[in-house]
Amino acid sequence: MTANGLMPTPPLGPSIKLEHADKRGEIYSIALPDGHELMLLHSLPGAMRGGHSHDCDEIVTVLSGKMRYHKITRAMWDSKLWEREGQRDLIDGDSSFNEAGQIHMGEFLEDTWVVEFKVAKKGDWKQENYAPYRARVEANAAG
Repeated sequence: MTANGLMPTPPLGPSIKLEHADKRGEIYSIALPDGHELMLLHSLPGAMRGGHSHDCDEIVTVLSGKMRYHKITRAMWDSKLWEREGQRDLIDGDSSFNEAGQIHMGEFLEDTWVVEFKVAKKGDWKQENYAPYRARVEANAAG
């Protein structure tokens, strides 16, 4: 019961919002009632996304399509050991767990739908961009 004696209103269900669209595809946010957020990405063949890290863990799952996922650790970045990056092709149902601070970038090989979940509530995490990954993503977006 609330202070006025009424039952609290139950939280509404999830809501979806188009956040960004360009020649690479679209990005949607899905707000959950508890404050968490999923990101739903539609990417066309040849698109690149990411080129950054987060200060929280993240789970990335390919719903359909195919992407090449590039990942390096912060220590590899600091040591300028980019050539030791990990690359893995992800297809329908494959997931990648990104630890906080792990730098990642997606290169989309087919028309692909991906869902991303950060293990933190919206607004409780930060993103940091990293070159040369980010430079590749921005050049791809520009054309």
